[in-house]
This record gives sequence, C-alpha cells and structure tokens, in this order.
Amino acid sequence: MTQVNDFYAQMLESQRRAAEQRVETRAALLSELRALGVTNIEVQYEGYGDSGNVEDVVVTPDTITLTEELRRRVEDFGWDFAYALSPGFENNEGGYGELTWALEADKIDVSHSNRYIETNTTEHEGH
Repeated sequence: MTQVNDFYAQMLESQRRAAEQRVETRAALLSELRALGVTNIEVQYEGYGDSGNVEDVVVTPDTITLTEELRRRVEDFGWDFAYALSPGFENNEGGYGELTWALEADKIDVSHSNRYIETNTTEHEGH
C-alpha cells in the first residue's frame, strides 16, 4: 500500500509544481505581451492518436509579430493551460479547442471539445 501512497503523493506534488510554474509563466508572458502592445492571444490546439499540437496562435492587433522564441513560449503555455483543464485529450479520437487570453483583464477562456466514437449494437437471435 505504501507504493500506491508514494505514487499518489508524487503525482500530487508534480501537479502542484506544474500549477506553480503555470502561474509564473503566465505572469512573465503577460508582462512581455502587454509591453509589446498585444491585447489578445488565441491559441488553437488539437490532440488525437496519442499526440497533439498547437495549430495556430493569433495575436491582436495583427500588426504585432511575436519572435519565434516568444511564440513558442505562448504555444507551450496555451497547451499546458488547456491540458491542465482537460488532461488526456490527446488520447484516442482526441480533443481540440481554443484558449483566448484577454491581456488587459488577464482573463483566460478555454473552449474545449472531446471527440468520441459511439457504437450502438443490436442483436437478434432465434427468429
């Protein structure tokens, strides 16, 4: 039983550290993006078949171009944030969604959808 308790404690500690890291990353990105004049960020993501990607990052106003390094950090943050809300969405048929970050209010909304296969089986015997 100790092994199960140790695993559970390690999992909780890992989740706690990840949550702290998201808070730190969010604060740093918020400051950097505001300094550039960015007012809104949209991160579109998709996962299926045991993998996933950020499909696009849309910046408002569209006259601002993120550096490659900053864009990667925004992608990573968007993926991590959405994944924390819907863990495992990259499995099987997967899921997809969009994270919208209004920087002025520092408000993040996530619209997420999970895919699934539905099977309806009927059997008729002995007619």
